[in-house]
Amino acid sequence: MLDGTLATTTVPSRRTFSTIALSAGFALAGAGTVMLGVLLPTLSLRWGLRDDQAGLLLFLQFVGSGMGAIVTGMNRIRSMAIGYGLQAAALSVLALNGAWVAYLAFFFFGLGLGMAMTSTSLVFSDRWGDERAAKLEWLNFAWSAGATAGPVCYLLFLRRGDTRSLFVMMLTLSLAMFAWVILREHQEPRIIPARRARAVGRSARTLFLLLLLLAMTTVGVETTLSGWLTTYSHRAGMGSLAGAALATSIFCLGEMLSRLTFSTRLLAKSGRWAVLQWGVWGVTISSILVIAAPHPWVILVAAGAAGAFIGPLYPLALSYLLELSPLGWFFAVGGLGAALFPWITGLVSAHYHSLRYGLVVPCAAGLVMIGISALMYGRVQHDNAAASG
Repeated sequence: MLDGTLATTTVPSRRTFSTIALSAGFALAGAGTVMLGVLLPTLSLRWGLRDDQAGLLLFLQFVGSGMGAIVTGMNRIRSMAIGYGLQAAALSVLALNGAWVAYLAFFFFGLGLGMAMTSTSLVFSDRWGDERAAKLEWLNFAWSAGATAGPVCYLLFLRRGDTRSLFVMMLTLSLAMFAWVILREHQEPRIIPARRARAVGRSARTLFLLLLLLAMTTVGVETTLSGWLTTYSHRAGMGSLAGAALATSIFCLGEMLSRLTFSTRLLAKSGRWAVLQWGVWGVTISSILVIAAPHPWVILVAAGAAGAFIGPLYPLALSYLLELSPLGWFFAVGGLGAALFPWITGLVSAHYHSLRYGLVVPCAAGLVMIGISALMYGRVQHDNAAASG
């Protein structure tokens, strides 16, 4: 009897510790994802980079992240370990060398981020089944917490111009996560969600494609804003780099709070479709406001609103996609958006000699998101009407 009691309490306890550790790793991934955007003004000045060259750094990191999603295998734990290992290796190179290896290092850093985040998301999806939507919101809340705290921590190093110590700190944390995964994590069987009525055939394929496009544009807008807000705020009149980085932190804070909010029962009460529709409209209007009135205080308010509205969108898109497929290859679509949109923003900015023109890119993407969400809603309503008829 005692052995049975121990057996029933040990597994939940192990799962609790695992959830805490993997959430901490996702927070580290959030800090790592926005790291380059915060460092961009400093690195551009130090290495003499134009906006198109700086945009290429962002492009390579997020191309790597997308490829990381593609190469993530069914063994989630092994992929996670490889991901953290690649991050540690790339950070070692960045800490020891300069601009000539930065492009390659940030590509492999992104590759590691992509593998770690994809495999962790799939572990949560496998583990929680029907509760995956709220759990993915929680996991992405942890990401946003790291993305919010990261810029603040980085400023402690940037004030001294000490990027090497910053990379060493991130290296140490990546190695700690690598050690946890290989020593403590174990592959678990996937929980099959309860059967529910689903679209079939051509309708399901259409919905899946629309969800992929929504995921790509959502992540594209998110990474463009988080990647360029510091630079844009600095050029718009923020007196110091600390003040400029505040815009990125406020954007990530908005993301974090909205994801925390919808990781509760409020998501079920509000309805996933309603949250999706409000989020798409809100982030589009907020992105337009960022460039419509380029004053520091307006940028800060619009950045916070954009973060709050975009926060739930990607986890919601993932929850729908994971209901249609248990594989993780479609995470690469988000990585594609994360790679293309900031890069195109840099190209447009360099061409017109104005980052304000470059940030028209996420505004246009927001309008595309509105169209996609309308098509999705129409498709779902059509399927529901056909099923009831």
